[in-house]
Amino acid sequence: MVDAIWTTREIVTAVVGTGVISAFASSALTWIGDIVRFNSRSKRDKTYLCMRVTSALEAYAIRCAEIIEAADAHYGQTKSPLIISLPEPPVYPHDIEWNSIDSKIAYRLMSFLNEYEARAADARHVSHFEGNPFDVQEAARSTGKKAYELANVLRGVASLSPPDLGRVLTPLFK
Repeated sequence: MVDAIWTTREIVTAVVGTGVISAFASSALTWIGDIVRFNSRSKRDKTYLCMRVTSALEAYAIRCAEIIEAADAHYGQTKSPLIISLPEPPVYPHDIEWNSIDSKIAYRLMSFLNEYEARAADARHVSHFEGNPFDVQEAARSTGKKAYELANVLRGVASLSPPDLGRVLTPLFK
């Protein structure tokens, strides 16, 4: 058996090499952990955004369906139009991370509020200047349907199952 005698240089090289390898391994594990935590947080943020915005859009669609049903019932009973306006637009939560979802979907959600405003302005114009109070019902149908379609897109993004809204939304799809 050969006795190995290490020189100072060999000892220093071994210690430094072990330290470098240890530092590299530690950094790599920290980096991988950060990526896993980031992806997990990003997925949670995306799901949270989808749940909250979907709820707001569905609530708006329900309000639109209620207005349409009330207007139809009123007209059926009195043969006169019900003077109504569009329900208030959905309010998106302020504390959500919009960048956690695809930018095209985020844009569609944000621009829906502008579409709502344009449709509401058009319905007010038609009702006031053209004397057609029934256009508000059509505006409620189109914006309510669009809100529900956007909610469906978000449910698909976050793999959420649709709620059982029964026949509540039926007026939107007549």
